[in-house]
Formats: sequence, structure tokens, C-alpha cells
Amino acid sequence: MFWKYTLFETKILLNNRKSWFIAIFLLIFFTLFFMYYSQEEPLSLADQKRSEYNMSAAAFEYLDLFRHDLPEVAEVYDYYTQAHSLIGMQTWYIGKGKDGDQYIENGLEINRLRLIIHELGNEGIPDHLIVPKEDILKEDALLRYIKENNLPIESDSYATNHYFTNVLAMVSGLLFLVIVLISGNEMLLYERRHLSVMRGFPISFMSKITSKVLIQFLHISAFLLLGFYIGSIYVANKFDAGEFSFPILVYQNENYIAVSTGQYLLYIFLGLALATILILFLSILLNMLFKNAFASILIGLGIFIIPDITMAAGFKATFLHPIKYIDINKVLTGELATQLGNSSIDYWNAMATLGIITVILVGIIYGINKFHYHKVPKEVPLEKAF
Repeated sequence: MFWKYTLFETKILLNNRKSWFIAIFLLIFFTLFFMYYSQEEPLSLADQKRSEYNMSAAAFEYLDLFRHDLPEVAEVYDYYTQAHSLIGMQTWYIGKGKDGDQYIENGLEINRLRLIIHELGNEGIPDHLIVPKEDILKEDALLRYIKENNLPIESDSYATNHYFTNVLAMVSGLLFLVIVLISGNEMLLYERRHLSVMRGFPISFMSKITSKVLIQFLHISAFLLLGFYIGSIYVANKFDAGEFSFPILVYQNENYIAVSTGQYLLYIFLGLALATILILFLSILLNMLFKNAFASILIGLGIFIIPDITMAAGFKATFLHPIKYIDINKVLTGELATQLGNSSIDYWNAMATLGIITVILVGIIYGINKFHYHKVPKEVPLEKAF
């Protein structure tokens, strides 16, 4: 009976204009994004290094002004001199020198020197010219991955990965929450409007909502993946990148590690899948509590911004942080850990927390249904529960 009910729900979804609107949106979103943003290619590594060298030279001038009067600045100056010289050599190695191995070795040494300068308090360096420690750790992880896997420093897949990370950053979080909330905002309410048709199935309530969540999950996931695949074909052809070997940085265990593009995509799509399931069960719960499709969307959005409101009000409220974990891209990049000031927020902790919250939501839904089941008189069975 479960599969017959699932087939019936599938037919309803296929005849729902809202479902097709969401499907079309997901199909064209990625391609349109790539077409628009690929008009401007990301800076090449050589251009990035030239910009870095100029910034380093500007800080070097500030240090030179104070190093004779302040011993602590003189110490920073010595380390900075070495780093500045190595940056200049890196510019040569990726240009006329064409020595990727030496470029990497110099880069690792620059990162070591910059971390020492951070330990010395960046004395004498203006705030706007200080290289953040987070950026140093990211660069170090990237160079070590390239060295260990013997990759070219300017891979063809570099630009492709740049657009992949940007588009998934845009989808993840608020936009994805809105899509899933709209998709599932009347999973129970539609049934309430068609009692004579829907309530006739001899199937338990929990089996019904499992079927509904499964169908909506497969619908969203299928078109999300298909849309991304179509968009990725476009961008890969544009940049002539048939392989995606260049690494992408993720935040893990209070540090940054580099992973392959495939591993990154696996992480983010698994995270979006779990977030989808959680949001769909949240939609079921909001349907049960408020019995209004628009209320389900607005309250779902309101819940998502609660941590931002508490932070703006000056409250840390760490217990509210898991609400933001559905923004899986910010979890992966470490941006959420930085934003919330909680270094323990990484991918696996977020996934475990989202899984626990999903189980709790299912438990609450089950409990509310049981309460209403015993509350409604037995002589009107079609009005029992939901």
C-alpha cells in the first residue's frame, strides 16, 4: 500500500504547476549563472601574485619607516624582507621561470614566515595590509595538496572550480531554503482540502508523510543535480576543462584542508540532500501547527534568521547556531565558523547535528499526531489526526 500511495502522490506532484515551476527554475538557474558570470574570467595566478607583490611592497615601506626606532618592528621587518623576496621569485617562477616545484616550495616558506609574523603581532604593518591568518592556512593547504598530488599550479580546471564554488555558494543557504519551503509548504494542507479522495487510503500517518517527503526530496534533488550538470557542461566547454583535478579548500577539524573537486561536490550535495530532508519535515510540522501554506514559508524563513537577530542584539546564543547549518557551503568553507565565532562548526559536526535535528522533528511530528489521534472522538474517524 505504501508504494501505491507513493505512486498516487507522484501523479499529484506531476500535475502540480508549482512543482514544474521549481523544476524549470533549477534547470535554468545554473546555466544562466554560468553564462552571466563567465563573461569575466577570474584573475590568473600570475596576476594574483603581482597584486600580492604590490601589497607586500606597500607594507614593506611602512616597516622601513619604524624599524630603526622600534626593536619589535625590526624583527618583523627581517622576516618580512625574506617573505617579500620570495614573493618576487614566485612571480618569476610562474612567468619566465616556469618552475612550478620551486614556486610551491617558496609559497610554503612564505606561509611559514607569515605565521611567525602573526605570532609577533604584525608590529608596524597597517591593518589593511595584514594577510589574515585564515588566508595563510588556506594557501598552505592548497600548495601542500598540489605538491603531494603532483598537479600543475595553473590547472585548466582552476577557472571551472571558481564558478562551481560561486554558484553553489549562491544556491546554498537562504535561496535553497526558500525553494524547499515553497516545494513542501502544503504537503499536508493539500490533503486537508481533498479529504474524500486522500483519506481513503488504508495507510498510517507516518507512512504517508514518509511518502510525501520521499517524493518531494527526489523531485528537488533530481532537478538540482540535472540543472548543475547542464550548467557544468557549459562552463567546462567554455574553459576547455574536461577534468577537475584542481583542489578546493574546505574547513575541517578547526583547520583547512584541500580536497578534489569531486570530493567537494560529493560533500556539498550530500549536505544539501540532508538539508532538504530536514526542511521538508519542518514543513510537515509547520503544516500541522499552523495549517497555512504561506505561514509555513514565512515561519520557516523566520526561524533561519533568528541567529542573525540574536547576534545583532549582542547575544551569543550558541544553542541557536545549528539553525544555520543548512547553509552547507558556508559550513564547508569555514565562513560560518568565522561568522558565528564557533571554531567547532565543520562539515561532519554539521551533518551529525542536522541528522539529529531531523530525527527530533520526526519524533515531534509523531507525538503531535498521536495526541490528536487520541483527542478526536472515534465516531468520526475521517477527522482523526492529520
